[in-house]
Amino acid sequence: MRKLITALILISTIPVLGQNHIVGVKGGINWTNVNSSSFISNNDSRTGFNGGLSYEYGLNNKFNLGMDLLYFQNGVTNDIIFTDEIGNPTGESVTNEFNYDYLSLPLKCGFVIGDKISGFANLGIIPSLLVDAKTISQAIEGFVEETTINVTDRVTKFDLGGLVEIGANYKVAPDLLLSATFGYRHSFTSITNENYLSNAEVRHYGMVLSVGLKYVLKKE
Repeated sequence: MRKLITALILISTIPVLGQNHIVGVKGGINWTNVNSSSFISNNDSRTGFNGGLSYEYGLNNKFNLGMDLLYFQNGVTNDIIFTDEIGNPTGESVTNEFNYDYLSLPLKCGFVIGDKISGFANLGIIPSLLVDAKTISQAIEGFVEETTINVTDRVTKFDLGGLVEIGANYKVAPDLLLSATFGYRHSFTSITNENYLSNAEVRHYGMVLSVGLKYVLKKE
């Protein structure tokens, strides 16, 4: 797997004469959760932010390689409902947030069809480095205060996932594109280790919606 990542990075940075280089900025929202058989149950998705820079290298008019540099917020939420001594809900609940923020480097390849309005589809892998991880429990007035626990030093630092995405470009000027992308991500690796949820295997997954602007550099 390390050899594959290295190869994709090298390919994406090799300049080839006569081809297009497209740079851009992008940002959007994502809905993420975790997949695990032994973690908390009845999870709800975390709505997070993603944003950063994008680069595409056109092999020809139909196929390209791409690379993004994104700040990406993964995570999950979970509601704990309080009950009385006989198990009836009291009406009080607290929401726990498990937030995991990453610096991601999606490496992808795909094809594009069209000119003025074009569609595209990509497959790729996503190596990511953990930036910040926190567990937040909301307050209940008169019962508990909000608490935040920083677990950045305990969560596994490196995450590797897969990516499938589709989208469309609209050419607003000869060298300027407006882009919209929808994607699905799923981690191959677990965030757990001997220091963090050692009895569980926990992997991120989620959907991503983003928009961006792309600038087509002049052909060499």
